[in-house]
Amino acid sequence: MKISYLLFPIFLILISCSSDDADYATINGRVVRAINGNGIPDQSVIVMTRKHTGSGMLSSIKELDRTEVTTDENGDFSVALITEADAFVTVVNQGNDDYSGNASYVDYPIGAPVIIEVDKFIKFKIFVKNINPIDENDFINIDFFAGLLSVKRTNIENFGVDNTYHPEEQLPGGGSIGAWEETSWTGTNVNSIVYYSVPETAEHFKIRWFMKKNGVESDGFTNDIPYNINQLNPFSFEY
Repeated sequence: MKISYLLFPIFLILISCSSDDADYATINGRVVRAINGNGIPDQSVIVMTRKHTGSGMLSSIKELDRTEVTTDENGDFSVALITEADAFVTVVNQGNDDYSGNASYVDYPIGAPVIIEVDKFIKFKIFVKNINPIDENDFINIDFFAGLLSVKRTNIENFGVDNTYHPEEQLPGGGSIGAWEETSWTGTNVNSIVYYSVPETAEHFKIRWFMKKNGVESDGFTNDIPYNINQLNPFSFEY
């Protein structure tokens, strides 16, 4: 027992020394609006230092340090993280309800300014209604088309029949496919609202639709939907 009591404080001293001897790099960065370069406050950013280890098939990436920071009123952030030779900086900004982010890792050299460009979301409220029902086989599927940019669907409200829902599916070899839902409806009483958040730099602001009525299939796009970037923009899609 006496030996244990002696070893424990020595262990703490060694940990302290190891921490004190670590090299740190100060990472400075900014989250800006892509369309005009203005800094955006209150954006959450995960900042990491990492490095490649091994080579060939045995190569991997080792994480040295990480923290989560929030941008200041000018969109800036600064943080000191542990670094090593050949390390690099990785950032992830997943955005929020008002601004897009990047769900994947973005890498920067140590010492380089970290500039994260995001888009403000334009928000749409799409009313979907079957105004000319034929029978219970009526089918409609819609989605928001924004060119090459991803659109975030934030909510679906149904006041008539429910939209299509796929329950969780168990796979034969183990594992499963999670439950998911479509913006599609079958039946005569379709009366729903779909909410979308669309990046402001999108090329198009249209509804892409596929319909089946009385056994006849058709599809197409609406015209670009007019919008005000500072409000929730309603649009009625009737079929």
